[in-house]
Amino acid sequence: MKKRLLTGLVGLALAGGIFWGFHSNHSAETPLAQTEEETFMLLTDVHFLAPELHDTGKAFTFIKATAAGKDLEYQTQSLQAFVAEALATKPQGVIITGDLTLNGEKISGEQLAKELAPLKEQGIALYCLPGNHDLYDGWARSFHGDKQAKTAQISPEDFKKIFPDGYKDAHSTAPDDLSYALSVSPDYRFVLLDSNHYPMTESRAQPATGGSIRDSTMTWLETQLKEAQQNHQQTLVFLHHNLLQHNDTVNQGYVLDNAAEVKKLLKDYGVKVVFSGHIHAQDIMAEDDLTEIVTSSYNIIDHGYGLLKLNDSQVAYDRKTISVSNWAKGKPGLPAEVYKHDTYLKDLFLNDGERLAYETLLNQGITEKETLETGADFLGQVNLDFFQGNDGRTTAEVAELKKAPGYQLLAQDKFLKDYLDGVLQDKNLADQHWRSK
Repeated sequence: MKKRLLTGLVGLALAGGIFWGFHSNHSAETPLAQTEEETFMLLTDVHFLAPELHDTGKAFTFIKATAAGKDLEYQTQSLQAFVAEALATKPQGVIITGDLTLNGEKISGEQLAKELAPLKEQGIALYCLPGNHDLYDGWARSFHGDKQAKTAQISPEDFKKIFPDGYKDAHSTAPDDLSYALSVSPDYRFVLLDSNHYPMTESRAQPATGGSIRDSTMTWLETQLKEAQQNHQQTLVFLHHNLLQHNDTVNQGYVLDNAAEVKKLLKDYGVKVVFSGHIHAQDIMAEDDLTEIVTSSYNIIDHGYGLLKLNDSQVAYDRKTISVSNWAKGKPGLPAEVYKHDTYLKDLFLNDGERLAYETLLNQGITEKETLETGADFLGQVNLDFFQGNDGRTTAEVAELKKAPGYQLLAQDKFLKDYLDGVLQDKNLADQHWRSK
């Protein structure tokens, strides 16, 4: 998850790897699919909080106010809308690259699996990776009345039981974490990497933001890359943390600690594309011949997801969105906000960005309402564009925006100026679509 600063604008391993071992029914030589084209839907940063873990009291109201634009109120409905979309699309699988839960609540993980169960009933696999908020998270809480209370945390073993498809279908699993590999077709192999730092027992601490790939997993990864090369398969890599730096101002804790080492290994074996999440923003960028596609968080603004299509000649990615408002049409008895959910979700996100502008300007002694609104409106819209991947402005357009009163006002604060200068213009690839060469 992005730290509050950006989203306002935005242990011990068991010996021998015995704990992690998982018998696979599939081999690398027996792909899961033999079709001419495979389709997958890609989600990330769902941050689901089970409804039974909260009411509408003071404690939940407080956590909503600190949720950085995330919708904690109508998640069940937005997931049901996604399931409806997936059942209509009929992909081979849905891939979730981490932060499935708000803060690693076991009940949230179990309830999320139930919400997504109709996929499995129709033969759609659910391939999940943990994010930095999912395993042994000391922030796992319920919210009732004016009280927060600790609730059961998800262990690594729990994760495999709650979201078993990937581990059942895997032809190989890493020895010391939750990474696994899937031979999805004669042409493609997926490697899903567990990049998170977490303890091996129940925690009282906040979750670690940063991540890295363990030494033993690096060795396992190279084995997968060699094997794929020998089988003439292209390897696609999925993980929670980022491999490339997608924001110049805020990147510590989001880019892998050992990104340079991982990038070298992937480039040595000709990996062309990596898929990740964690920063909540939609962004596609390339470094040399390696592209990283970051899908925006499903729990903010327009419920974005990735549609991934594979055939023997090309990998194609397109950003898609879910309209909960459209899904709700003709369905009686839903909460009133669900019928106008698209507007509700946009306002929720805009308000969070605007709040930081107000706080910054007030701290500078600026109190005139019209001036405050000018800065807040500018920051809110620029932030929205960045997170949706709509920041492909020309140099001339950026120059005009920098003349705007809102920019001039906010640029007096060094952090806000640096942030705005970084997100006003995407100088790399377009963020909505990507095709392999």
